Amino acid sequence: MLLALAVVITVPGRHGQRPLNAALLGGTGAWLILWGLRGAVHPWLPGAAAIVAAVLLALFGLVAVGWATAFLTGVLLAAGGSLVAHVLHLWIAPVAILFLGFGLFVGMSNHRRLSVVMPPIFAAIFVAWGAAICWAPNSRGAKLVQLLDVDWVLGVAGVLAFALLALSLEREHRKKLRLAARAKRMEDEKLKAEIASRQAKYERAIDQASTKH
Repeated sequence: MLLALAVVITVPGRHGQRPLNAALLGGTGAWLILWGLRGAVHPWLPGAAAIVAAVLLALFGLVAVGWATAFLTGVLLAAGGSLVAHVLHLWIAPVAILFLGFGLFVGMSNHRRLSVVMPPIFAAIFVAWGAAICWAPNSRGAKLVQLLDVDWVLGVAGVLAFALLALSLEREHRKKLRLAARAKRMEDEKLKAEIASRQAKYERAIDQASTKH
């Protein structure tokens, strides 16, 4: 599943941000509800609530790409800030809120740029993680023994992230060049049409002047 998700968010380019938002927000929301309600209510309620939350958050991630990217950025920064605050023995709540707000601002104002960067980075993480799950466990006859080591998994994720990010940036650069060339052709065609129209007006004016004389 992780390998398939990596393909889904990589192939569309910057538009892979939509399925990435849907997967991360939906999965995170379902996990939080299952974790928070487990043992506190009727056994069937956490699962039902998790499914509803996952579907709603996934739809939010697919439709409202700007807000969803901002919210995802805020949650990631808040999680990182909370971890740093825990290590430094600081009060976690205000640090998390501060980083959440900063992430919302950065994500909303730069969601187009983030949609070029985030999908390849998360695709690399999903590939390394999925490969470790599929081919590393000894119970399945470990085909990639190296992925039993966390350092190897992180190394593979880093190399893939660098390669996929370079590919994403290069694809976005080529897209901008194509758009610039298309805009130039449209401007040239518009200029040619305008010159032809003026030339026709001048010719008619000259013909009328010569007719009067």
